[in-house]
Amino acid sequence: MPQDAERLAELARLLARDVQDLSDEELIEAARASGELTRLGPERTGRLLAELYGRDRLSWPRIAELVGLPMTTVYSWARPYLPPDPGDERSPRQGRSKT
Repeated sequence: MPQDAERLAELARLLARDVQDLSDEELIEAARASGELTRLGPERTGRLLAELYGRDRLSWPRIAELVGLPMTTVYSWARPYLPPDPGDERSPRQGRSKT
């Protein structure tokens, strides 16, 4: 996580400047870091949303409203990081009961 924080700080520093003032190397690094954030965004966001829901204080519609994303997006990003429901015998991938 500290390395992520350092990369985020560096990206923020680069993006705070006018792009015309950036060197080719800085533009490449900023584009690479921004692309990585975009690629990893749903996973990181999903983990955060799952934790928020897991605290049993907010509903999915309320979480969606607060973060400004569609509820289907919020749930689909969080779903892989949610614990299984107690007593749920369905296969998480197939949705069928075990035999």
